[in-house]
Amino acid sequence: MLDLDLGALSEIAEIENAYHLLELEEARIDAEIADGVESAASIDTAFSQLAKLQTPLHDISDGLAPVQTVIDATATSAGAISARVRFLDRELASVEQALRLVADTELLKSRLAELHAAMAGMDIDVAAALIHKYITADAAALTSPFVRFAGNPGAGAEKQGAGPAEESPADTISFAAADLVDRVTMMFDNAVSSGNTKDIGRCFRLFPLLGEDLRGLDMYSEFLCTTIAEKARITAEVPANLYALRITRLFEITAVVIDNHFPLVETHYGPGRMVRVIQRLHIDASRRAAMILDFFEDERHIKRRLAQVLHADTKVRPLSKTQMGSSLLPPPLPPPDEASQLSDHDFKEITDVLAELVLIQRQIATFNRFMESRAAPEVKELAAEGDSSKSRIFLSPETVAKLAFSHGQVPPDSGLFDDATGLVTSTLLSARLPWLIETYIAFEIFFVNRSAAKAMLLDDTDTLSGWEEAISDGSDSSFSAGRNGKPGASAAAKSAASSSAVRSLWAGKLPGRSVLATEKASSQLASSALGHIAITSSCVEDMFFVIKTALEHAISTQQPAAAETVCQLVINVLNSVFISALEMRALAKWNGSLPNDSAGSGSALPEIGSQAASQRSILVSLNNLDLADTYLQRTAESLRARIDAEWQRVPQKDSIDRAVKALDTVAAFSARLVHAKKRSLEQLGIQLIKPWVRTVLQQSYRDIKYVLTDEEFNDVQNDNLFQKRFVMKFSQLTRQLKRRLTPANFASALGFATSSLATDWERAIRQSKFNMLGGIMFEKDVREIQRYLEEEGSGVSLRQKFSRLVQIADVLAVESVSDARHIVEALPSKPEAGVADAGMVSAVAHIGAADIRALLANRIDLAESDVRALTA
Repeated sequence: MLDLDLGALSEIAEIENAYHLLELEEARIDAEIADGVESAASIDTAFSQLAKLQTPLHDISDGLAPVQTVIDATATSAGAISARVRFLDRELASVEQALRLVADTELLKSRLAELHAAMAGMDIDVAAALIHKYITADAAALTSPFVRFAGNPGAGAEKQGAGPAEESPADTISFAAADLVDRVTMMFDNAVSSGNTKDIGRCFRLFPLLGEDLRGLDMYSEFLCTTIAEKARITAEVPANLYALRITRLFEITAVVIDNHFPLVETHYGPGRMVRVIQRLHIDASRRAAMILDFFEDERHIKRRLAQVLHADTKVRPLSKTQMGSSLLPPPLPPPDEASQLSDHDFKEITDVLAELVLIQRQIATFNRFMESRAAPEVKELAAEGDSSKSRIFLSPETVAKLAFSHGQVPPDSGLFDDATGLVTSTLLSARLPWLIETYIAFEIFFVNRSAAKAMLLDDTDTLSGWEEAISDGSDSSFSAGRNGKPGASAAAKSAASSSAVRSLWAGKLPGRSVLATEKASSQLASSALGHIAITSSCVEDMFFVIKTALEHAISTQQPAAAETVCQLVINVLNSVFISALEMRALAKWNGSLPNDSAGSGSALPEIGSQAASQRSILVSLNNLDLADTYLQRTAESLRARIDAEWQRVPQKDSIDRAVKALDTVAAFSARLVHAKKRSLEQLGIQLIKPWVRTVLQQSYRDIKYVLTDEEFNDVQNDNLFQKRFVMKFSQLTRQLKRRLTPANFASALGFATSSLATDWERAIRQSKFNMLGGIMFEKDVREIQRYLEEEGSGVSLRQKFSRLVQIADVLAVESVSDARHIVEALPSKPEAGVADAGMVSAVAHIGAADIRALLANRIDLAESDVRALTA
């Protein structure tokens, strides 16, 4: 329907538009009217059909009225029947319940009769089973209306001393259960006193049937503690480590008892209940271990030994206090008199105490890990049952205070038990652990410092054989005589004997070193007889024996603070005692006098020349640095594996991370050894190798020229005097160094020599004249010398060091300037020009265009103008 305001139309366009819309609306209405007219006939037909159906529908409605009346009456009857059926069902259920109660009462009466008979006949097992299985399992029978018919008149009243009365079944059960608990408790105590294990096990199984599972667990735990204490006694005489063996035996027996009783407790008491037994055994073992530590402290005179250690080594207190916080060590005493100073016997006793301390701490750590591994699964079982189970099964704070703390001490308000394991966090043993760790650290620091000083003092550098001949440029025959060891053989034997005598003072100071010292002295005599040179001294093996022993001690404690302290101690000793001494000797003047700190200064003076002795001191120290680097890496690697094996049960991951990090710090100290070795090698190169190489090059080039005729070129090819001279003179040095240096040091020395040779050779070539044949011969010389040096270095590639010489040889061997132009065009965009100084590694890879022009200018057979015209 259109909504137009015709009165508001004022414009012709608006009027025309409205007229058009009216025409459209008129057409739509006409179409609707036409449709209505056409459908009128069909509508009339439908109305006629509906009128015909009206009469049949009235007839059907009149017929349904009687049926509805019948249905209503039937529904009323069904409702009444349903109500009666429901009433009957309730009555039937009541009758059935009454019958069940009557049956249960009859059964209860018979069971009570059996219970009275069992109690009267002292049949405790049957009585306990009846109480647990037939009565406590069905508590509804005890509250039924018929329960009075099952009572036993007078039994309970007579038991209480009153007059006759009717006793209820609940009272009967209560009185019987209490009586049984008293009887089983008395029987258990009598069985423990007589050692009757059969009755002990019988009583242990009865307690949970009587609802006294906690009492059973506690009494059985107390019995196990007594058994462990008896079995842990050591009656035989033990020469050493007595207290460590006592603690070990105590912990081992406790562990065996725990593992053996898991099935028994779980079968009769249920899963998770073993944790209460573990708590009791853990507290008792900790108490007994603390008592052993008290005896250990008194019998081993730990306080006196600590005072001696603190006076003998001022570094002990600061290092031990760094990691442990407030120090538990005794306060400083007045300086002891001279008679009370530490002797060799005192040092041995302190070493024995240290070894026992480590064993004790290791056993404590292992025992704690074992207890945690056994208790944690039990706590998980209780946690699955709910917090109420944990609070019921765990020991009460009052019990813990009675068992785990000294008189007058009280347990902490919170954190009494570990959340993951349920073990008591504070015991008498845990209170002793800080003292134990700090005492161990104090003794370990003293042991390492004193042993390291002795290792350097008894170093056998001055007695090493095979150094009778000093390194020189003598003939091969003289060198061979020295190599065979004939001159000075008696001196070597005397030196070895002297070393053996000196090292006998060391026997027993370091565990296991006396045999090594004897073998070392014997090997020196054998080496001298065979013409071998002993290239390392005893201080490396001795020092790293001390270091490895100390680190193994620290790892055995499974305490991150101990591991960190000892690792820092090892680093300090290596730096201040070992490396500084070796570095000072290795940096000494070549062919000069011996350093003032020369090892073994108290021994007899060596029967060799001062030059040979000086060279031995330098080279042996250099080799010691290289060997120490290898030992340090191997030691760190083996100890990492030991941490993985021994610390895998430590629950705190950060403890393992701290220990590994501390050990990695020790391994990273290898960089300090490498730096010291590099400095020493550079000093050796400057003092010996570089002058030697320069002399060899000069002597080899005597009467050698590179401006050759065809005949001279052929003669040089048949007999290359330069190559022969160089190999002969250069090998005089390399043969001597190879026998006196470790493979790694020799490779580094050869690398320095090669760099120095390349530098000096390039400098000499730039000052020489060439023709094409001479350039070709120079190219052959370079490649032949490079091959010889690589063979001398056991196949080590020298391509980088000889890179510039090879390029120079290629330039000098060109046939014409145009051939050199191709070399210039092939140069990189930014070549490195100039001559590098001699060093361990060459920094120059390519020559530049200016170098090429300078080299071609030395070619007398090329036109100077062509060379100048050569551009990059």
